[in-house]
Amino acid sequence: MKALTTFGVSVLMAFSAYASTPVPADGRFDIWPTIPFVRGADLCQYKDAYGQTRTEFMNNMVHSAEKLLAQGAKGYDALNLLVAFNTMYERNQDLAVRYQYLDVTLESSFKAYLDQFYRQLSPRTKKISFQYVNDIVNVVNAAKAGMRDGYLDDTLLTKLDFIAYGTYALAPNCQGDIQVTVHLIGRDGSSESFIASGKPEYVMSKIAADMFTEFQRTQFPSQIKVGSKMLTLIGGLNGSVDRVAEPRLAQQACETLDARLPTEFELDLLNSYGDWSGGVSLNDKVWALDGDKVFAPTLRNPSPVREKWEVNAEDYLYYCVK
Repeated sequence: MKALTTFGVSVLMAFSAYASTPVPADGRFDIWPTIPFVRGADLCQYKDAYGQTRTEFMNNMVHSAEKLLAQGAKGYDALNLLVAFNTMYERNQDLAVRYQYLDVTLESSFKAYLDQFYRQLSPRTKKISFQYVNDIVNVVNAAKAGMRDGYLDDTLLTKLDFIAYGTYALAPNCQGDIQVTVHLIGRDGSSESFIASGKPEYVMSKIAADMFTEFQRTQFPSQIKVGSKMLTLIGGLNGSVDRVAEPRLAQQACETLDARLPTEFELDLLNSYGDWSGGVSLNDKVWALDGDKVFAPTLRNPSPVREKWEVNAEDYLYYCVK
């Protein structure tokens, strides 16, 4: 595994000498496909060791021995059975958690799940890509040797926006789950972290879903073309889609931001783009409009533009544009 042994040193040296780079104009980010995973502590064994006091442990052992004796086992036989069961459990657990090639499974399943989200949801722009920056022949040769490509230097790093690494450990529920974290490090040294627990074959789907949502959803501020003009999405006072108790409060919030509420046409158009393609999904919620009116997507006959007394809403969503 020599290709990955110098990973930490080479990447840290490269990042220490690398200047901050702005977000790409198209909002797309390239990640190095090789994701090293470091094995962490066995949280199941930790919980098993410290989850009960010595007295509780002894009481459990005595209770188990009493049950064996009640079923006809002799004292010496009962002790041997308890020792044998305990040894068998530890041996089976040791075989199950040797973690041989688990890092490869986590990396490959993570990338496959992320690609699956893109195929199923089909956004206009794919904002996360795994980009090979090495000679493809080297990548293939590393795979033939049972390794992953681990070489990265300053020159190659300039072609990437993020590198990633992860950790994994047996989860504390002691039911065969693992706990996985994935960390993205940007060119400016900033980082994003994601964590999930689950069965080894499924756990990376959770992290892939969180990462897809984080990077693919519409960011505020951002721009989108509406007709012949560019519309800037500002968001609410919270920097994203916000909610208020009265529509007029949303209008006042946008005025505070030197912006305005979207029109009926703009709300419908941005809903058509959706959250994954630069727009904002309405999600059958009630949205604030100028003039203390509301936009109710489920009440389109004769018009979704209604007085607030015509809808039964506890609050109203809004975002600002200009």
